[in-house]
Amino acid sequence: MERAHLEPGEAAMTDQLRTHPREALTSTEAVSRLLAPRAIALVGASNDATKFSGQPLRNLVAAGYPGSIHPVNRRGGEVGGITAFTDVADLPADTDVAMVMVPAASCPDTVRALGAAGVSVAIIAVSGFAEMGTPEGQRLQDELALAGREAGVRLVGPNCNGVYETRVPLPLGYNHTHSMLLQQGSVALVSHSGAMLGGFVPLLEQHGAGLSAFVSCGNEVDLELIDYIDHFIDDEHTRVIALIMDGIDDGPAFRSALARARTAGKPIVALKLGKTASGTSAAQAHSSRLAGAHAAYDAVFAAEDVVAVPTLETLAAAAAVLAGGRAARGPAVVGFSTSGAGSILLADALGHEGVALTDLQPTTVNVMAPIAGFARVMNPFDIGAAGPTTIEDNLKALADDAGTGAMVFYLTPVPVQSWRQALADGVAATASAHPTLPVLVVSPAPIGAEEAGTYAAAGVPVIPSLLDAVATVGALVRAGHRYDRRPAAAPTPSAAVVGRPLSEPASKRYLATRGVVFSDEIVVSDVESACAAGDRVGYPVVLKAAGSGLTHKTENNLVVLDVGDETALTEAFTDLDHRGRVLDPLGYEGVVISRFVGPGVEVVLGVTIDPDFGPMIVLGAGGVLTELLDDVAVAPAPLDAAEALDLIRSTRVAALLAGYRGAPPSDVDALVGLVVEMSAIAVREAASLQAIDLNPVRVLPDGQGIAVLDALVVEAS
Repeated sequence: MERAHLEPGEAAMTDQLRTHPREALTSTEAVSRLLAPRAIALVGASNDATKFSGQPLRNLVAAGYPGSIHPVNRRGGEVGGITAFTDVADLPADTDVAMVMVPAASCPDTVRALGAAGVSVAIIAVSGFAEMGTPEGQRLQDELALAGREAGVRLVGPNCNGVYETRVPLPLGYNHTHSMLLQQGSVALVSHSGAMLGGFVPLLEQHGAGLSAFVSCGNEVDLELIDYIDHFIDDEHTRVIALIMDGIDDGPAFRSALARARTAGKPIVALKLGKTASGTSAAQAHSSRLAGAHAAYDAVFAAEDVVAVPTLETLAAAAAVLAGGRAARGPAVVGFSTSGAGSILLADALGHEGVALTDLQPTTVNVMAPIAGFARVMNPFDIGAAGPTTIEDNLKALADDAGTGAMVFYLTPVPVQSWRQALADGVAATASAHPTLPVLVVSPAPIGAEEAGTYAAAGVPVIPSLLDAVATVGALVRAGHRYDRRPAAAPTPSAAVVGRPLSEPASKRYLATRGVVFSDEIVVSDVESACAAGDRVGYPVVLKAAGSGLTHKTENNLVVLDVGDETALTEAFTDLDHRGRVLDPLGYEGVVISRFVGPGVEVVLGVTIDPDFGPMIVLGAGGVLTELLDDVAVAPAPLDAAEALDLIRSTRVAALLAGYRGAPPSDVDALVGLVVEMSAIAVREAASLQAIDLNPVRVLPDGQGIAVLDALVVEAS
């Protein structure tokens, strides 16, 4: 790749830019120009087709790009049959976009030269910057950013591989996919990984959908993923926005873009790469450990109705379904199969994914019973046993059921081709009759071309993997429902940022001044005071050692429950006092004595401050079961009462709160009130907080309220 040639006069002009920067385009204007340029400069273009720098010109010409193409090569001559400019300064005035393919060290000067020549947008299609993880790479990226600002040139990348706009057409890049003339579609892909385009597009087209545009974000030294999302929200040719993302720097702006897309009716499907934890102290607070970076993204996606998927295959399938105008009608699905074993596999996989099977309505059963043949009317339904003559009638009844949020067909090859095609025709007819209902086919075995064409024409994805299919349908049915019903993962933390933990008494004082109510308790430092406190509180009592360094008391045997008299209290106090002084010699405060609270359901309720999205509310099974059961839901604050109730219902502990196996129902209203109260505290105090744990919160029988038994506040350091 060649370095752009700078003449002395041109160098002087770039020096002038440092003190008199040219006015740059807004982000909105820049993205619009990027995807519809009048003319393109290829800086460092090569005749060598084996080099990356030799491919963009060939791709543009082959696709029939209608604008002008200006190769720049210091040796001059022709590149790809087009006369090359030897100097960036000579570029015609209509050159809107430049693709820069010179060595990384030359890119800042090249950008300044492009600015002097009047070019508005530059794609830095080379690596060697901050992604290298070296001081020199970061220094060079900082210099590149400065050059863009000085020259008034908006930058895409660096470390990216271009864009593709299918209507222009504009295959400006060097992916293999850039060498293909893609069918026009309505799915825009914005990706931090440019290479993923090559796998995404074939899958998308296989499912009967197509690409509207693609942008490789790269290192985002200037234009960012959010800028491209904003563009595609307003793009009349884009119906669905697909994201492949590492992470974002501006959480509020990202949420704002997601909310705008939702309001505009533009579904967003997101594949979040990486599951590393936020930089918070997992050693001090359960909340920080349970609401790491990936859980925070999941919570934001759920709050903004983003369809969050786990793989590239599911990204393509979900995008194709949504591009067809289909969205889940509810949280439960209907399955059917051509074999009993297929039905069982499907039911098992859906159950593992946390997707409910619809309980068929009596009217549905009554309609199907006379035509079901040898098949029992149940969900999943064995459509193979029902036979080929009743396919459409059975599928119509299943699709018409009020509880059908989506349909999944596990296809095993039947022996007769006409029967296989009848199944395809029946599924296609059902999909056509219900144009907003997602319908997916799982086929581990290859299917014939005619069948494949029938499914694709009807907008029905055929997915080889059962796990990918159920993950896709799971993502679709969860979108539009406030919270993900699977427990959020507890990711392994990266290097922790240590905050300042308060002792239990100090934590409770902190929260009490902000409206949280606690039962009476007394902190004592000698046996006489302990006995007096026991008499005052009333037996039975609970004893806990307290200190700023004693954040996990149960694990260190620093809690004694149900102490019934003075003798037992004296023994327990003596042991805890000794252990507390040894374990926390600097922060030890004494032993907390409080009244023993009767039975109830224990939950953990916490706050963690995510570095990207701010305060998050964490709720799940409490006490010693918090991390053992991994039953936790995460939601961005603030929450109102309805949202707090949804958060509670999204956990498995909700079944216990409702009264499990004859147990009395718990006071969920009181828990909702505490969640809302903690949510408000989280928002007000976010600047000075790192985490809060209320664990356990004992939810008493209905009408008896709640008891916050332990508290930990970690202030930001």
